[in-house]
Amino acid sequence: MKKLIYSLLTLTVITTIMVGCGADTSFIGQAKKGISSKDYQATLAAVDSILTEDPNNAEAYYYRGLAYGEIASNNPVPANRKDSYQSMREALVSAMEIAETKQNSLAGLQAEDLIRKKWSIEHNLAVQYASGDTTAPVVDEPLLTAIDHLQNAVTINPDSTLSFEVLAEVYRMNGDFKGAITALSAAMERKDTSAAYDYNNLASFYMLTEDYENAVTVLEEALVLYPDSVGLVQKIADSYMNIGEKDKAISALEDLISTDPNNAQYHLVIGTQIYIIASDINDEISAGYDQIFDTERTLRNLKGAEKKDAENRVKNLRAEIDSKLQESERLTQRAISELNTVTKLRPNDAVAYNTLGIVYQNKAASLFDQRNATTNNDEASELDKRAKAELTKAMKSYEKATEIQPDNKDYWNSLFRVYTALGMNDKAEAALEKAGM
Repeated sequence: MKKLIYSLLTLTVITTIMVGCGADTSFIGQAKKGISSKDYQATLAAVDSILTEDPNNAEAYYYRGLAYGEIASNNPVPANRKDSYQSMREALVSAMEIAETKQNSLAGLQAEDLIRKKWSIEHNLAVQYASGDTTAPVVDEPLLTAIDHLQNAVTINPDSTLSFEVLAEVYRMNGDFKGAITALSAAMERKDTSAAYDYNNLASFYMLTEDYENAVTVLEEALVLYPDSVGLVQKIADSYMNIGEKDKAISALEDLISTDPNNAQYHLVIGTQIYIIASDINDEISAGYDQIFDTERTLRNLKGAEKKDAENRVKNLRAEIDSKLQESERLTQRAISELNTVTKLRPNDAVAYNTLGIVYQNKAASLFDQRNATTNNDEASELDKRAKAELTKAMKSYEKATEIQPDNKDYWNSLFRVYTALGMNDKAEAALEKAGM
């Protein structure tokens, strides 16, 4: 009798274990069956049933993530996968967090591997479309498709600085600079320290959207980390110029030179940048002369107060131009001085000589504008003489540049124009031939 009772008891325990084992593994079987048959709702139903009873079941969360991952991957429209990938990530992160409390939890490792796998698929597809890989499926807008895949990639793995960096570049390629700003900012936020080129690119994107205030903010932060970066200094000078801070632009360049006074490249940068500032002022002067010309042309048809008002406008315009001419001349001479320093430190610097040629040629153009705007014949003659003297300086600088780089067609083209302006027709013809025109 005792033996029978023992046997029945043993049978009951075994049955209980078998039932228990069946209950523990049945949802896995249903989940796997749903995945293999692509009945992902069945998988999710099995998972939800288990999580109701055991909310800390890492395997259940893994299969939930797997189901959502398959739902996303099987969606033929990449742009419509994002929500499913978000649900996938949330489930897989839960699996990994629960698995951390258990040693050697397979579900945690599987979850981590699945995130890596799905991220890799989306990221690499984006690269294929963005790079014009011929093995990628044909679509109407490959860059937009690349963006969709990258949005999926950063949804799957929001810690991927690589995907955010590529996303920023694809946005740039597609002309969406605001999108590029958002993506690159996200990449930089995920880095302990961003590289100088990150700051440089982010500032460039802001400048392309004409948001110079934010460009300055980015560049000021960058220069704390990289004070000797020529590119960053040049960019912040550009940005300062665009918000009307000319003095700050020049000061930034002077700070760069102070770190290494004998660095020819620094002098080239400041000389070029200062001349750009002067050139902008020259454009304002030229516009002022145009206004004077237009106003004076109408004077003959005006009388009384209207004529007096027009004459006052011309007077004020000439006063403004005179002030701007002085500022332009001061800056131009400073630019010439810096560029001459470059040629002393680097006698074979063709770029410096070419830039000097540009400065002298544009200085001549400004003098010609002044000549054309005056009604005084003696003054016009003097201005013409001075302009031709500047053209001669430009000619010598361009000749030196072509001597150093005889195959540079742009240099020869510039020289052709100066020879022509000076009436040196034979030399102009020879320069034109070497310019390949």
